[in-house]
Amino acid sequence: MYPTKPLTVSKLTLINITAIISLSSIAYMATIGLSSIIFYLIAGCLFLIPTALVSAELGGMLTADNGGVYTWVKAAFGEKAGVVAIWMEWFNNVISFPATLSALVATVAYMGFSELMNNKAALWLLMFIIFWLTTLFNFLPIKKVVILNIIGALFGMILPGLLLLAGALYFIISGKTQLQFTHINNWLPSLSFATFALFVKTLSGYSGIQATSFHIQNIDNPKRNVPRAILYAIVIIFLLSSISTAALIIITPSQSINPMNGLIQGISSVLILIGLGKLQSLIAFLIALGMLAALSTWMLAPARAIQEVAHQRLLPKILAKKNKNQMPVNVLLIQGIFGSLLSFVFLFMPTIQSAFAMLIALTSQFTVFMWIMVFASAIYLRFKQPNRQRVFRIGKKGNKALIFICSLGILACLCGLILGIFPPGFSHIQNITAYISIMLIADSIIILLPLIWIYVHKHQKINPHI
Repeated sequence: MYPTKPLTVSKLTLINITAIISLSSIAYMATIGLSSIIFYLIAGCLFLIPTALVSAELGGMLTADNGGVYTWVKAAFGEKAGVVAIWMEWFNNVISFPATLSALVATVAYMGFSELMNNKAALWLLMFIIFWLTTLFNFLPIKKVVILNIIGALFGMILPGLLLLAGALYFIISGKTQLQFTHINNWLPSLSFATFALFVKTLSGYSGIQATSFHIQNIDNPKRNVPRAILYAIVIIFLLSSISTAALIIITPSQSINPMNGLIQGISSVLILIGLGKLQSLIAFLIALGMLAALSTWMLAPARAIQEVAHQRLLPKILAKKNKNQMPVNVLLIQGIFGSLLSFVFLFMPTIQSAFAMLIALTSQFTVFMWIMVFASAIYLRFKQPNRQRVFRIGKKGNKALIFICSLGILACLCGLILGIFPPGFSHIQNITAYISIMLIADSIIILLPLIWIYVHKHQKINPHI
């Protein structure tokens, strides 16, 4: 049923953009220079477009159980596969928490606490405190929680982004940039695993457009407007990602960029140059606030999805509990414990940057693993339920267009999975064999966990009246 004012193309485009765009990833993408633009372009064609189109089709076709990844995979391959898919979506966020926290703390270091980056114990302790305060903050009513999101988006994302772009423009006009745009070698990625390891992170950085699926029933003339909104969003997302990354490279040489706090690093260079260096701490605080808002958002949204699946008794019943504010408290607490345990990697890895690299690689791998399941579900459902009504459909007739689109997405995801096990260049990891071994072991454990639960759940004698 449509609301009084159904979603227009412009509103849907903005929803798509806000679901994906984040300034937190431009720093480590900028470490490979202008070749990152090629990665953005490839990821846009092979991943962003397929995920957007498939989300639109499945979202308009399947709306039960709150829609989304769990519903789509469950419809194709059953409840067990659906549980694995939602586990991947949830756990890739859990793994990302320590990485986001470390980047946040690295930004805080610009506020006069530079010793944090040289003291692993102090870094971990501050991460731990911020993480649990944010977890408890999400126990509050949703109307209070979203206040942080609004403030963080306006002052911690949009404002710093504008400052970065203005600074890059100033560097170009004043002739202070040493970056060469005209030579082809500046744009081509170097043929090394250290460079292409970031390809999987480019893919996961473009994930999130599945949020559109929750609104597909409220879109005015979806067959016409969904493709238009997707096209506009894809163009804008690509431009914002690539221009922001290029802006940072213009201000700060790629070999000097810190992958954890490169954004404030670049803006500080501009502030110092124009005599406003005293504002560094204020801007660092605002960027940290934006990161905190993003952390809070992704802490709550997947937790609600897990709570919904647990409510259907497909995950342990303990995860279904809500507080008086209808917040999934037990899921928040459990993911808090997982996140705290994962943050110990900063104490045991050789350097802070190597731990950061491993965490962003792991979260990216589970993102693309989940999308492989979604693409496969879309293909299977075309043959399993060919006559089911689809508000939006890929291709006018037949299944060739859908199969082609999904095949592109699966190919990109497989490449990301394989390349993602190698350490990126900025990590400066020397023992590559040990790093790959840890990645493979971590992948295996995390994938096995839902499979073990499914096996145990299947063989339990469950009393339905409990």
